Amino acid sequence: MNALPRAGDMTADATTLLAGAWQRFTGARTSAEFCDGWLALIREKFPDIAQAAILVESNDGQSFVPIAVWPAANTDMARMGGAAQRAMVERRVIVQPCEEPAGLWHVATPIAVHERIAGTVVIEAALSEGSMPALLRELHWGSAWLSNLLGKREHDDARQSAERSLSVLEAVATSLRHERFQQALFDVSNDLRRRFGASRVAIGLIRGGHVRLAALSEAASFEKSSPLVQAYVAAMGECCDLAQTVDTTFPVDPLLPAYRAHLALLQRSGASRVMSLPISQQARALAVITLERDHGEAWSEEERRWLDTFAALLAPVVEQRSDAERHSLQRLRDETRRSLGAVMGPRHLIWKACSLLAVLVLALLVFLPVSYRVSAKTVTEGELQRVAAAPFEGFLATGLVRAGDVVTKGQTLAQLDDHELRVERAKWSSERDQYDNKLREAMAEHDLTAIQVVSAQLKEAQAQLDLLDDKLSRVNIVAPYDGVIVSGDLSQQVGTPVEAGKKLFEIAPLHSYRIILQVDERDIGQVQAGQPGELVISGLAGKPMPFTVARIMPVATAQDGKNFYRVEARLPHDSPLLLPGMEGVGKIGAGRRKLGWVLLHSLFDWLRLSLWNWGL
Repeated sequence: MNALPRAGDMTADATTLLAGAWQRFTGARTSAEFCDGWLALIREKFPDIAQAAILVESNDGQSFVPIAVWPAANTDMARMGGAAQRAMVERRVIVQPCEEPAGLWHVATPIAVHERIAGTVVIEAALSEGSMPALLRELHWGSAWLSNLLGKREHDDARQSAERSLSVLEAVATSLRHERFQQALFDVSNDLRRRFGASRVAIGLIRGGHVRLAALSEAASFEKSSPLVQAYVAAMGECCDLAQTVDTTFPVDPLLPAYRAHLALLQRSGASRVMSLPISQQARALAVITLERDHGEAWSEEERRWLDTFAALLAPVVEQRSDAERHSLQRLRDETRRSLGAVMGPRHLIWKACSLLAVLVLALLVFLPVSYRVSAKTVTEGELQRVAAAPFEGFLATGLVRAGDVVTKGQTLAQLDDHELRVERAKWSSERDQYDNKLREAMAEHDLTAIQVVSAQLKEAQAQLDLLDDKLSRVNIVAPYDGVIVSGDLSQQVGTPVEAGKKLFEIAPLHSYRIILQVDERDIGQVQAGQPGELVISGLAGKPMPFTVARIMPVATAQDGKNFYRVEARLPHDSPLLLPGMEGVGKIGAGRRKLGWVLLHSLFDWLRLSLWNWGL
């Protein structure tokens, strides 16, 4: 290749071609035209170029695609890929010979935008060593145009993306503006109709695989059974079944696929073009937006991109607001369906197997027969309890024992003051002696009247003496038998008066006790006389003591807001460790029951009683 021609050396034809290339370059309206013009300028200056291409980053940022090629895209351009790849990876100009055909060189120059490789220019040409510097110099200075172009494209794309994002957010904000989701969807449909110049916009919600028309632009209310509404529902169902955006026209465009439900909608509504866009969240269709146009103009790429972004942002809003406005029955049905889906679905097999095994084990346990026992609070009492009471009115002289003391038969428990009794006895003894003397005198005088009167007075005095002697014999209160003092402590009451019949002590015999169980009224139906049981006393550690239910007292006592029945039980053998008043827990064996009944019968009884109380 010769050096760059100077203006004076160029022929008229070359000047004309170069001027045409400059005109194409400066008058370009699109990026592709700009790059074609740039390649034309390079090609005019270096006629030995066999083929060339400008590669730029694709929209998804995953690859590089040609934006301009010369002379035309063909398979031979693949041999320039190595040089282009090296230039982008090594971020420098690459010059390497072509392996086949021989004599050709590959020159690749990376295009940087803000320190990032945004593309490359790759050229295949038959260059000499003398013309190579000129080409490299031209590519170095000329690539600045491409850098500016790609930088402007990125800036324009960023600005358009920002404007689109702001516009989409404004539309999404409309869906959050109202308290009721129905009114929000109505405003969204009207906003989309104005934004895209549509004749009508409809929004349908999907629940349980069924489509329901929720909003129709410019229509605050509509008849759900009308043919037009049914046509919208059918078209939205078709879009949902296809799980893709549906775009069709009427009359049918041979370049577009035909969709029966959408064509029927166009015939019903009179529009010429319709597009349905599914709104999905995690591969689950939530709603469908259907837009119609009367003029039949196709949706632009920018409009489609806007709608896709809007659909992605609207999906969580639709899901959350639809779930929030469900009534109780819908919530219950959805939760049941979700639970059944988790149980019956194909995932989490190990978890399901473990859950099934746990359910089987639980079922076996529920129907497993076990021994059922009624628990009750227990207290020990003496089988026979005697009361030591005051035999007559008097004053307490001494108290010799207190509760818990073990006494023997005849042992003095307390003493009453006998001073007044002895004084009174001396008085009556003196009167008796006087009456005895008078009786002898009357008998000596044979005075029958006096004999009768004095005899009566003598008998009265003797009766008083006998009464006083009896009281004096009972001044000492003694134990009736060997036992233990259950209650009574007179050590702090010495000198105080006592009334006749006042209980001073309670005495229970040793080693002869009965067990008193307080059985809840809910369990008393399970208890019968003769049933065995076991007793554990709180103050005695060791093996439980067996007992037998002897008697059920038909009297209930209230305690802590509950009713308890008194059940008497007897021990088969007396225990020297037991004392009256000891408390513990007794369990009465009531036969064998299913484990499920044992655990849940109290709940079922309460439910039956509650339902009966409510009149059900």
